[in-house]
Amino acid sequence: MSLTCAPSSRRSVSAILLITLASMLGLTTAAQLTQVARSSDLSSEASIIRMNFHMYRPIYANSNSSLLVYSGADTNPPTYASAPTALLSCAIHESTQILPAGVEGWFGLMSWITQPLSQNTTIQGDVSMTVWMSTPDQAPTASGYAFGLTEVNGMGNPIGNQFYQYKYGYGSILGQSPAPFTLAFEVNRTFMKGDILGFFVIVGSTTKEWHYQVHFDSSSMNSFADLPTMGISIPEFSQLGAVSCMMLVMFGLCAIRRRRGQATAT
Repeated sequence: MSLTCAPSSRRSVSAILLITLASMLGLTTAAQLTQVARSSDLSSEASIIRMNFHMYRPIYANSNSSLLVYSGADTNPPTYASAPTALLSCAIHESTQILPAGVEGWFGLMSWITQPLSQNTTIQGDVSMTVWMSTPDQAPTASGYAFGLTEVNGMGNPIGNQFYQYKYGYGSILGQSPAPFTLAFEVNRTFMKGDILGFFVIVGSTTKEWHYQVHFDSSSMNSFADLPTMGISIPEFSQLGAVSCMMLVMFGLCAIRRRRGQATAT
């Protein structure tokens, strides 16, 4: 998988994403999600806008398949008759509350990023994110996953904290057959014109290089996020082409700050 960045830029991107993942995985078990950048209440005309996750183009993939970024996420319908499948490896070592307390694990991250917003967009309420996943591997001692949303501005600076939710359990939290998994997290923010949104999936396991698969961009296995908003305006990827490596760096900087999340154990 080739990138348009120079080799030094690729190394920088990889380092930033590794720092991103390690920082964001430092979750706590507080009962409530922290709200940031509160906005005014939406009118009764607010509706649910579905952002489908597509395989327009791979933007970044590291050598051990633990980090994968795609363009993109938008309101266009799924593209393929049969769902594309991305295979990721839990190969980043970290201790986190995505797994049971005190358990160290290995993690892999996949994300979809938007083009810059063409107007200010307020999202207020519960964002429901559904991702089809499976695993070809045997059950580990424990495993877990997190879904979330992050934002950066046009200068590459993170805006506030991330919004996310996570779930963990003993054994394999994923089955060997594809199935939809859904988590909801509260969002209360006005996202500004020109900013980029990133939707992410993190899966963790007590077994190094435990593999998981993400299925998406098909009507039969559609992975998506439902956003409570008055409307969202994002240029189509087909019109603007691939997102640059600089945009990937901007997304990677989003997760530097830690924040509180609510865990669901099984």
